[in-house]
Amino acid sequence: MSRCVCGAPYLWICLPVALLLVAAVLPASGGCPKPCACSGPAEVRCAFKHLTAVPEHLQAAVERMNLGYNSITVLRENDLSGLENLEQLMLHSNAIHSIEDRAFQDLKLLQVLKMSHNKVKEIRKETFKGLASLLRLHLDHNNIEFINPEAFYGLTNLQLVNLDGNHLQQLHPDTFITMRHSQVFKLSSIRNIHLSDNLLTTLPADMFSGCSQLENVFLHGNPWTCDCRMKWFPVWAQRNTGVLKCKQDRRYPRGQLCPVCQSPSHSHNQQIDLLPSDAFTCVKPWIEPHLKQKNISLDEGDFTPVSPKDFIAPLGSIELNLADQFHSDVSLSCTVQRPSAFENLTQTLEEEEGHNVTMLSTAITTYLVCNTDYEHIQQLWQILAAYSDSPMRLERGLMLARSPEMMYSYSQIKTKEGDEEIHTNIEAEVKATPAWLMQGEVSFQLDRTTTTYSTMHIKYQSVVNLRVEGTSPKRDRYSWTMISRDNQTKTEHTVLVGGVAQLNCHVQGEPKPLMEWILPDGSKVRAPFSSDDRRIIITAEGKLTLRGADASDTGLYRCIATNYLDADILVFRVTVLSLDVEEADVNGVQVSKLLGENLEFDCSSSGSPEASIHWILPDNSVLVESYAYRKLYKNGTLLIQGLTARDRGFYRCLAANHLGVDLLVSQVTLNEEKPNVMILDSEGSGMNMEDKVGRSLTERTVTLNEIPSSSPFDSKSQESKTVTSDRPYPRLRLQDRYRGGSRVRLGQRRIGTGNRRIWSSRVFDQASRKVDPHKFAELMKKAQGGSKINSGAEKERETYKTQMALSNSFLVMVKMVLVKTILLQSQGKNL
Repeated sequence: MSRCVCGAPYLWICLPVALLLVAAVLPASGGCPKPCACSGPAEVRCAFKHLTAVPEHLQAAVERMNLGYNSITVLRENDLSGLENLEQLMLHSNAIHSIEDRAFQDLKLLQVLKMSHNKVKEIRKETFKGLASLLRLHLDHNNIEFINPEAFYGLTNLQLVNLDGNHLQQLHPDTFITMRHSQVFKLSSIRNIHLSDNLLTTLPADMFSGCSQLENVFLHGNPWTCDCRMKWFPVWAQRNTGVLKCKQDRRYPRGQLCPVCQSPSHSHNQQIDLLPSDAFTCVKPWIEPHLKQKNISLDEGDFTPVSPKDFIAPLGSIELNLADQFHSDVSLSCTVQRPSAFENLTQTLEEEEGHNVTMLSTAITTYLVCNTDYEHIQQLWQILAAYSDSPMRLERGLMLARSPEMMYSYSQIKTKEGDEEIHTNIEAEVKATPAWLMQGEVSFQLDRTTTTYSTMHIKYQSVVNLRVEGTSPKRDRYSWTMISRDNQTKTEHTVLVGGVAQLNCHVQGEPKPLMEWILPDGSKVRAPFSSDDRRIIITAEGKLTLRGADASDTGLYRCIATNYLDADILVFRVTVLSLDVEEADVNGVQVSKLLGENLEFDCSSSGSPEASIHWILPDNSVLVESYAYRKLYKNGTLLIQGLTARDRGFYRCLAANHLGVDLLVSQVTLNEEKPNVMILDSEGSGMNMEDKVGRSLTERTVTLNEIPSSSPFDSKSQESKTVTSDRPYPRLRLQDRYRGGSRVRLGQRRIGTGNRRIWSSRVFDQASRKVDPHKFAELMKKAQGGSKINSGAEKERETYKTQMALSNSFLVMVKMVLVKTILLQSQGKNL
């Protein structure tokens, strides 16, 4: 290895060499990564550079980096490590399909992340961890199908989320929550949400409940189902005027594109926020009345609404000691359900004695569930019955106890003159957990619609003001669960007696949710489960299999997933039908068709949600989608192309949703094809005639000329006739029925001879009344066995010909005898 000895005369030679060595040894210490362009250490421009990965040796001082329009496929955990000063990152128009957890964890100052036009399919819990300063997140035009409910949690400065143009079909209510307090109060800093051009049909009722700062929501381009599940939406839109936005585009009517309903049909293409609340309904399906001659009563099972809140642990408890001016005294011990609504949720950040204090303020509504006994029900009603139409408003007084639990005294707020509220001088002692339920002013109102002799339901309302120490969001004890459902989820099943039904309930959640099923008989079982007779088996993954179905299995099967603080329910309907159908069951049409023709049945229906249409075919198969020559259209129409013998029978159309079913039964009879009937004269000329006849019938033209006779003028003296057997001819094999791509005619039937006279007044000689005995013997021989024929079908046809010839000979003899008798009787009268 050479060594450079640098004295003063050689300094100008050694200095450049030293600089080159430093540059070679420390390539990451400065400069711009190849093949990018940099305008100073703060900006790196790498767009359109055919990159397949994030460049290495990036400077820690970089603040803006553009990696757009490349071929990057994966973001790894360490690809962006050390870039603590990065404020803007552009990764759009790549081929990124996977983002490893914590890939952005060092980007604590990042404000803008653009990942539009990639191939990302899933956003996980740790995908965006560390982006505490993020303001704008662009994820539009990816392939996103699932977003973890905690994906945006902790991004407390996030203001814009763009999810346009993805494949979203389902969202959890907490998707856009960025912070939580007391596991109850959920808030979001997001101001702009873009969900356009996805596959969403509905949204949870509390989707935007924590988004108190929301300014713009874009929802156009989704196939919205405007039924009872979206009844909350017009109310929300009215309360948040101007938040729902339309896309401004001159190509559309009125120059804008707004979210509209795709279904049900009566709301199709109507703007979703302009529909009245009573238009968002759910009703059982009804097949159009003009298609039915009568209605058929079916067992639909018992439909009792079940709410996910019924399977969530209560928020806490409350004890009330109440007394009124009539000296009635009563005590109640109640559980407090988790709040069903938050209004005007706001938070402010204050600093007190060096600590950050978050002040929360919101109006909440929840319910108290109070167990009662028969002995005290009368006293309870004396105090509370008056407060079912208007609330009992109480004001907090002195603290009665601090430990072991706080207790406050409350007194009823006096009504002002002109108020219609009832006032009975209620005095109360209240003890509650959590303690923030005991606010300065609370109200209680009896809910008569759900109260029973054993359980009272009381609505609780208050404006909560809560101090929260510290602002760092924590993930402790948060639970979520969600049953996966998309636009292809099959929740209506039709099975015939003795058949098998499989119900798939795929659950996600953290921690892992418990799975339970409520069966049609009301029993509740926990997965995994197997019934005593092993007809019902439920796997740990949530798949329910029903074997040997019978009529008692008809009804609703509810899949329930819960993990203490969250729950979800998916309802399945199973309809079990009999294998046998009688003509008396027909309430549709009775159709007669020819083999080979097309058959079309209409089964249009109304209902909300739109009904699933299942067809039960004559061969007892259940058709839920097009198969082979059987086409099932979205509107319920069934088309069968090229009818065959197996298509003869009863067709049942079942329309079903979770609220009920309706049935249409039709019958199809198949006739054979028209015969080619030919009437011949003795010269062999004739005229073709068509008539409807089955393929199983054969044609055979026999003229009297074929019958042997010794009369020299016999062929001229008798009229030609067509004789066709009415009995079925043995059916040919498929290869015999079609030759060269054309159908072979298999049958004819006898027709009349019109105005022709059957009996002639001519006198027949003796020879014309006789049959050649040799010919007759030959015919008999053929009828008893005949010659051997190689082909089975040819042998059957030859036998048939022999029998027909014999039958015709016999008929000729009978006619001759009759003619002779008539002539002799006529001659006798003349004499």
